Amino acid sequence: MSSSVLRIEGLAKKFNRSPSRALKNGLLDFGTRLLGRAETPRLREAEFWALRDVALEARRGECIGVIGPNGAGKSTLLRIINGDIRPDAGKVFRRGSITPLIRLGGGLQPLLTGRENIYTKCQEFGFDTQKTDALVEPIVAFSGLRDLLDTPVRQYSDGMYARLEFAIATAVPMDLLLIDEVLAVGDMAFQMRCLERLAELKAAGTTVLFVSHSEMNVRQIADRCLLLFEGESLGVGETDAMFRRYYEATGFLDRNLKPMGIAPDMPVDFDTTGLLAGVTLMGAGEGVARIASGSALRFHLDLRSVALNQVLVLQCWSPSGVLLASAEAELAAGGMGRWEFEIPQLGLAAGRYRLACGIRVTEGWLGYSSQIAELAVSEDGLSAERGLFRLEAKLTPAP
Repeated sequence: MSSSVLRIEGLAKKFNRSPSRALKNGLLDFGTRLLGRAETPRLREAEFWALRDVALEARRGECIGVIGPNGAGKSTLLRIINGDIRPDAGKVFRRGSITPLIRLGGGLQPLLTGRENIYTKCQEFGFDTQKTDALVEPIVAFSGLRDLLDTPVRQYSDGMYARLEFAIATAVPMDLLLIDEVLAVGDMAFQMRCLERLAELKAAGTTVLFVSHSEMNVRQIADRCLLLFEGESLGVGETDAMFRRYYEATGFLDRNLKPMGIAPDMPVDFDTTGLLAGVTLMGAGEGVARIASGSALRFHLDLRSVALNQVLVLQCWSPSGVLLASAEAELAAGGMGRWEFEIPQLGLAAGRYRLACGIRVTEGWLGYSSQIAELAVSEDGLSAERGLFRLEAKLTPAP
């Protein structure tokens, strides 16, 4: 970890949708820790994973954009790194000083004036009065709030809050800066000044984790991106590549394929023959299978009576309902019981997919299950040149 300011290993956090269940589970977990026992890694009633098995390493002077839809776990990740909440699994290693800009106005005292807030925050950062005196003018000039400096900040707009808070927090370099959508309320001119300030901090050695839904801002400042989707890390890589994965995972890129007549419609669930007694994807856990691109994909199939010329079909669909790939295997006549279906190397790129399964004959489907599992495919070291699928290649000397 010589040049690393932050390293995250196997980070996981679960929350509870029910306040009463959350209180009960919290008391049980407290008792478990007192007894020195390991907490259960599985979900209990009304629980869900906000983050699961997230890994990341950030080097000195690097900005990592954290992108993904609402509810992906971006804010939870920053709160864990800042120490606001405790993870259920995994470790966070960080070096040096940390400055969070996670919640708008959370670091300002509403009854104090802008000037008083500057001195209060600088004192929290460990600056004496003499150093703070030297910082006041640069902070005021950057925020553009000179005329409102002696006005209580409770009278500020959200944009004014953000301008003052950002100006104070970034007045001097720090080791790690966490930003969560604070720039979203600022006007365009202020956002540009903020991005210039972040570039200056990076050059001075500050590491930045930047959460934003603004693709323009992320592309402007981020060296790499972490893509989160429903708490899962779909990969860490180049900004262009990760935004493409983001669009693919939400179905944005293939939204026009169905009107063009390219994509077939997904069949309705049915099983007239009772053939599909059960389909189990290995490693699916609570319904979501997590797999690395290029790894083997396996599932178990429980069959009843099987006749001649019946074919087992596994299909992969995009979030917007576009059929991306199929795999087929001919079934042996009379082969009832449990079977294992394997794809040795899954050729899907990082993204979120839906797996369906059916049994087909020449005339059509005998049975079909439209969703046997959700599939979260991750991939490290993504490059902008990769497309929807991953192809395995072999290079040998020519004869």
